[in-house]
Amino acid sequence: DDADFLAGARPRPEIVSVPDRRVWDLAVEAPAAPGPIATNEEWEERYNRLAALTEEHRALLVFVPTRRMAERVAHRLRERLGEDHVAAHHGSLSRAIRLRAEDRFKAGELRVMVATASLELGLDIGNVDLVCQLGATRQFAAAWQRIGRAGHWKGAIPKGRFFAVTRDDLLECAALVRGLKRGSLDTLRVPAWPRDVLA
Repeated sequence: DDADFLAGARPRPEIVSVPDRRVWDLAVEAPAAPGPIATNEEWEERYNRLAALTEEHRALLVFVPTRRMAERVAHRLRERLGEDHVAAHHGSLSRAIRLRAEDRFKAGELRVMVATASLELGLDIGNVDLVCQLGATRQFAAAWQRIGRAGHWKGAIPKGRFFAVTRDDLLECAALVRGLKRGSLDTLRVPAWPRDVLA
C-alpha cells in the first residue's frame, strides 16, 4: 500500500489519523457598547485586561496594527507589569534590539511581547500560550497565522483573544472567531452592515 511504498525497505511507518478541523480556544473582548472610536477609559480597561491575562499565562504575544500603537501599548503594560517584563517589536527598531527582545522572550525573561507584523511569521520565539490581537487585522489569513503562534507543544490548543477597538472591529472579530471555529475561513466574509444598524 501507500505506506509500504513511501517507507521502502525501512520499518513500516505508523499511520496517524489527523483530524480535519483544528480546535481553537477563541474569544472576543469588547466594551459593552463600542463606538466608532475608542475612548481613553476603554483603552485603560484594555490595558488592565491585558495585564490580568498576563498574570494568568506564561507568555503573551500581543499583535497591534501600527508601530506607534506597539510602543504605546508596551509602555502602558510596563507601567502595570514592570519595565523588565514587556518589550515592543516592530520594523522601526534596530535589528539588534529586535533580536534581543526575541531572545529574552524565548528565554522566559519577558512576559509580554507587543508586536506588529514584524513578528508574524518565521521566528522561533518559544512557547506562547496566548495571542491577543488589538483591533481588526483586515485579513483573515493574518489573524489565523497570528493566533497559530500559540500552543506550539504536544496537546496544546491555540488560544487567542480578539480585542475589538471599534464597532467595525467587533463585527470582523466575531465573524473571524466563528470562521476559525467552523474551519471555514475560505468562504468567510464580513457582512457590509448598513450604518443605521450599527447606530
